Amino acid sequence: MSETLAALERLAVKQGVTLGNLARADLQVALALASLCLPVDASCTEPEVNAALKGWLAGTGAMLRIDHVELRRTLIDFGLWQRDGYGRAYRRAPSIGNAELASHVEALRAIDAGSIVAGVRARREVDRARRKALNDASRSDGG
Repeated sequence: MSETLAALERLAVKQGVTLGNLARADLQVALALASLCLPVDASCTEPEVNAALKGWLAGTGAMLRIDHVELRRTLIDFGLWQRDGYGRAYRRAPSIGNAELASHVEALRAIDAGSIVAGVRARREVDRARRKALNDASRSDGG
């Protein structure tokens, strides 16, 4: 759990990162987190899945630079989601073959990851504003 939480906090402050540029643990946590935007034990249509992914990418997943279609395919490729043979129905995989990914999914299900990400981002903005104010003050004092 602590590895997952540490990776989540690292990811929360990133912006515009591609999946290929993430460390393995960060990639797994990002995908595990994205996979949770589908409800458990529910079959979703492609438009529902696309809407869920677009919403996730606009909010909690804003650290990633990826479109919803590529992310959907990646979640399927990693075994986090399943798609029916016709590409009309999607669902979270009932079991995940990769033990590391499965442990990240379980850890993220046990916490309110969206709130954690929002809190980390809010603290970052407060720190940024404080540093800017200090910098502006030092410039006006004698800069």
